[in-house]
Amino acid sequence: MKQVKLFCLPYAGGSAAAFLNWKSHLDEKIELRPIELSGRGRRFSEPLYDSIDVAVEDIYSDICEELDQGAYAVFGHSMGTILSYELIRKIKHNKKQEPVHVFMSGRYPPYVDVEKENVYLLPDDEFLDKIVELGGTNQEVTKNKELLDLFLPILRSDYKLVETYRHEGDSKVDCDITVLNGKYDNLVIEKGVERWQEYTTNTCSFYEFEDGHFFINKFKEEVINIINNEIITRVY
Repeated sequence: MKQVKLFCLPYAGGSAAAFLNWKSHLDEKIELRPIELSGRGRRFSEPLYDSIDVAVEDIYSDICEELDQGAYAVFGHSMGTILSYELIRKIKHNKKQEPVHVFMSGRYPPYVDVEKENVYLLPDDEFLDKIVELGGTNQEVTKNKELLDLFLPILRSDYKLVETYRHEGDSKVDCDITVLNGKYDNLVIEKGVERWQEYTTNTCSFYEFEDGHFFINKFKEEVINIINNEIITRVY
């Protein structure tokens, strides 16, 4: 039986490695396919992106040959939800096979208009304080100057992508979607996460976890169980 691919798009500062420990918990019918963004992980020597459009073009080029080879789903967390949204828009525009399910995690929809802080413009110490507030940042990184010198440019670049992104037009998927968020996530609270239901012509399910922005770490197994159930139920 052919597996369903699960394309995973990371949060700001994240890489494909952020999802590698999911593999042992995913159903055997699901093939983990984490996306490695330019400038990190095995692509560390490549340039960072200048915009969401450039990032999406790169991601699409990476996976376009796989899209018509069988069923697939898309998972995005935080920045990854914007990348997922625009990636699927590009897939639809190019008339490629669309996903069987979409998971949007840790962020309100791109079409919700909120005031942005422009955190990416802050001095290093203030910028780092903001990042640490969110949780999920390895303490070894924040205390090691060499690691910090490597990590901060990636984070700042990703924040620039998110904070300079402007949503245009409309886009909907015809598949069911699942929305996940942390109950105490300041990036989501009172910012219209419920409006993800406008993104699909089908059903939209919501799951909330007793944690902040990086609930996907603390509740990894619960999140993966949801992914397993949603995909297997719809495809098999």
